[in-house]
This record gives sequence, structure tokens and C-alpha cells, in this order.
Amino acid sequence: MPLPLLGKVALGLAVTTAVVMKDGVIEINVQEHHKNGDHVHLFIPATVATWGVQLAPAERMKNHLRHQRENLAIARTALNELEKLPDVDLVDVDSPREHVQVTIKNGNLIVDVDDPGETVHVRLPIRAARKVVEDLEAESPAQT
Repeated sequence: MPLPLLGKVALGLAVTTAVVMKDGVIEINVQEHHKNGDHVHLFIPATVATWGVQLAPAERMKNHLRHQRENLAIARTALNELEKLPDVDLVDVDSPREHVQVTIKNGNLIVDVDDPGETVHVRLPIRAARKVVEDLEAESPAQT
């Protein structure tokens, strides 16, 4: 492969990666604590979630969103405020059977749950979640 062509391919991959990763990464990690328990660990570009709004069938989306405008506005406002927070523990609950922690760190909402049955870790970029909510608001019809 000629060097200029290789450079163009590398540049194309770099630009594609930058576009896909611009909204951050959603991480989902679930480990079951029983014999033969499953372990699922996913890293999903958050851009995929924003694309999902555009890919959903329009009529079905409108039917589901018809009565959700107020809830979407509340979610958008909450996410806007969460984005302004510094790194902070929002919830930290310890009980004899489980530990639950909800944290804001580096612009991510992180939820960790550890109990005898499983350990769950979810990391969601707040900016991407806000964008999804804004896209859903734009798609939602006015209430009739």
C-alpha cells in the first residue's frame, strides 16, 4: 500500500474514531456471584445512544413520547445540573446485604451496586444522556 494512501486511511480511521467517541463511553459491567454466574462487561460509544433516537421508528417513538414532554424537561434540567457538579458522591448506602453508590466523576454518572447475588457497575456520560433527552424532546409531539 503506498504511503500516501496509508496516511489517508489512518486519518479516516482517526476522524471516524473521534466522531464516534466524542460523547464518551457507556460502561456496563455485571458479575453474578453464583456458581457458573455470568459476567458481562460492555463498552459502548455513547454516540450509539444518540443515534438510537434517530433510528427508532418515528411513529412508534411519537406514540411513546406523546405524554412525556414534562418528564423529559425534568430529566433535561436534572442532567444540566448534574453536569455542573464537581466530582462528588451523591448516594452511598451500606447495609448488611448490599452497598450502593452513585457518584459523579469526570462528567460521568456512575452507579455501583454490590450485593450477594451480583455486582453491577454502570458509567454513563452525563453529556450524552442530556443529548439523548434533548433529541427525544425534539421528537416528541405536543400533547393533544
